[in-house]
Amino acid sequence: MALHIIGGTVVDVILPRVSRIPLWPEHTEFTSSNLTLLPDAPITTLGGNGGNAAYVAGRCGAKVILHTRIARDAMGQLARGWLTAAGCRVVTKGRVSATAVNVTAANQRLGRATFFYPGEPVELPGRLTACSHLLACGWPHPAPDKLAQQLASAHREGARTAIDIGPMLGRVPSLVAMTSVWAVLDVLLANEHELGRLTRGGDLATAVRRLRKRFAGHIVVKRGADGVSWWPEGESVAMEFAPPRVVAVNTVGAGDSFNGAWMAAWQASGDFATALRYANRAAATVVKSPQGVLGVRPPTLRAR
Repeated sequence: MALHIIGGTVVDVILPRVSRIPLWPEHTEFTSSNLTLLPDAPITTLGGNGGNAAYVAGRCGAKVILHTRIARDAMGQLARGWLTAAGCRVVTKGRVSATAVNVTAANQRLGRATFFYPGEPVELPGRLTACSHLLACGWPHPAPDKLAQQLASAHREGARTAIDIGPMLGRVPSLVAMTSVWAVLDVLLANEHELGRLTRGGDLATAVRRLRKRFAGHIVVKRGADGVSWWPEGESVAMEFAPPRVVAVNTVGAGDSFNGAWMAAWQASGDFATALRYANRAAATVVKSPQGVLGVRPPTLRAR
């Protein structure tokens, strides 16, 4: 049985420790205002909500099938090579004109300024075979009714279903509009900002309370250096999971890496809490690595 992941794949170019963003000039020459010298070499790594999660899940020992959009261009060859080396099977429907690329400048505080070519939207694959767990993630998000059909198809085959609602860009559906999704969803993953936008809740407690009125499954909120909050299925009180303390080099892809490690560990152990602890440790290795997601170091899976 395999983990199936639906989501975008991107090549990330990350510029660390950028002191300032250059200004637009009125000419084509280099000047002190339109040129910023970088103190460190750029990080070229795998990106995309689907690609990152699939790569990490594969590195953590899972059998992974990634449904994504990768072209046969130079960037696509990089991305496909990384994923294949991690043991992932990549499925792309039809011809893709160009692979998605993300260029992010990060300052000393890990704040980001980003240029993103999104490529082409991922097509939902329909019926899946030999699927134990399904994760749908990435922007643009499928329409709620289309997403519900995909999740329902997986449910009928006995799979556990999860969605990560980030990133929240553009128009956000209401909780009522997502009713068909809630009926066939086991796990919702998000960060605090994303959950607040989905629920129109001003703080985390309000957001979870509003979501719980509609959705009875597991809620996992990723909180960066503060770890993870988990509301088990049907519960209104969270369990907290603190992450290892590390010196952060780059936070791009940390949440996606968490998703992939969590899925792999949940499939392997069958225990939700064990999987969350494992994912925290795996994501910490990404945050402290100058290689980004490619620097993940899968920890030992141990029950507690």
